[in-house]
Amino acid sequence: MISLFRLWLSRTERDIEDHVAFVITVPTALAIFLTIFVLVCIESIFKKLLQVFSLVIWACLVAMGYLFMFFGGIICPWDQVSFFLFIIFVVYTMLPFSMRDAIIASVLTASSHTVVLSVCLSSTVDHVEPLILANIIIFICGNLAGAYHKHLMELALKQTYQDTCNCIKSPIKLEFEKRQQERLLLSLLPAHIARVMKAEIIQRLQGPKFGQVENTNNFHNLYVQRHTNVSILYADIVGFTRLATDCSPGELVHMLNELFGKFDQIAKENECMRIKILGDCYYCVSGLPESLPNHANNCVKMGLDMCEAIKKVRDATGVDINMRVGVHSGNVLCGVIGLQKWQYDVWSHDVTLANHMEAGGVPGRVHITSVTLEHLNGAYKVEDGDGQERDPYLKEHGVVTYLVINPKRKSPQHHYRPRHAIYGTKMRASVRMTRYLESWGAAKPFANLHHRDSMTNENGKINTPSDPSFDLFVINIVFKDIQYN
Repeated sequence: MISLFRLWLSRTERDIEDHVAFVITVPTALAIFLTIFVLVCIESIFKKLLQVFSLVIWACLVAMGYLFMFFGGIICPWDQVSFFLFIIFVVYTMLPFSMRDAIIASVLTASSHTVVLSVCLSSTVDHVEPLILANIIIFICGNLAGAYHKHLMELALKQTYQDTCNCIKSPIKLEFEKRQQERLLLSLLPAHIARVMKAEIIQRLQGPKFGQVENTNNFHNLYVQRHTNVSILYADIVGFTRLATDCSPGELVHMLNELFGKFDQIAKENECMRIKILGDCYYCVSGLPESLPNHANNCVKMGLDMCEAIKKVRDATGVDINMRVGVHSGNVLCGVIGLQKWQYDVWSHDVTLANHMEAGGVPGRVHITSVTLEHLNGAYKVEDGDGQERDPYLKEHGVVTYLVINPKRKSPQHHYRPRHAIYGTKMRASVRMTRYLESWGAAKPFANLHHRDSMTNENGKINTPSDPSFDLFVINIVFKDIQYN
């Protein structure tokens, strides 16, 4: 019994000596793999040493392959071909190599095995070339299969990445488009009207008849409300007819865009809501949608600010233009009408009267009615307006009018007195005015129009658009100015 145990022990010791390389290398490789598995769980290390970990794993697998080859007994022509083929597939499918690096590592793996096996068998085996050639064909097929699989995986990953990006971008894009649509809606309609209309449209879409053919009319209700104690301001640019005939239609629209952007800014500062722009006529209302106790003060202050803004333009550019402003206080009906197009407007006798107050006003002055004067409560000094002498409508209805005395001026000037302009007189008046208006930096109501630089050709002249609607726009402005003047 003891002798049998000693025999077994001696054979075990010899086996351990024969396989000492396996005993050392395999546990060492497993320990390296386990260490790498733990380290890749740490994100900072994983990002920095990912390629290093891949190279270490590939080197360990190749080292184990050669260990099995040299310490596994007699070396034969097909020795460890399957294991090296497994390494090639691991490189292509499991390790995070790029396509170029994967091809290099796989070719090195296959070629090194082929060269080493050829050297080892050249002195012991005859006619080893066909067997080596068979191994080469197997490795080539393995590389092609692995590269094709990696290419398909990269395409799938790229498509997955794009789909993921699209899934992330879609809600953001939808939210952005929603905000753009809301901004567009609020640029056409006041916020309180827009909220009511949106609620009704959503209710209609969620109703039982959604998707069915229905009437093509956009509006089933009239969004019209009555407001009392509001003030209406009408303002018109005097002298714009001569300026319009001097510039191209595109330049005219751009100039009006800059100017009305400044007027919108003034309206916001004075709690006035712009209703509409009619050519070079600008009109707004204070006291909508919520009643304001100082609505008359707001409109008069806005009119004075508009006159001051035009005065600055006139002094800076030398262009003979002015502002004629009319203000009246009363009641209005406001809301959205129309079947196919949205149109927010105000209507009443008081609105018509405010329009005639502007037509019968004086350039550079704010023309108000006695009703507006009562709402001012002595906030401004006034003088007789004599509006009945300039407008037959005011005379027919016996409207008493007044001109507001601007507290910033000691002696109001009714006529233009030329001053030294900051821009050269060699420039056309429209160009001087446009450049000065751009220096204000006001938000523009039509910011999507082309910039002045994009409308200027190589000779410094502003290009004229070929759209006939621009010509109609100019004709409307000129005709209205002739009618008022």
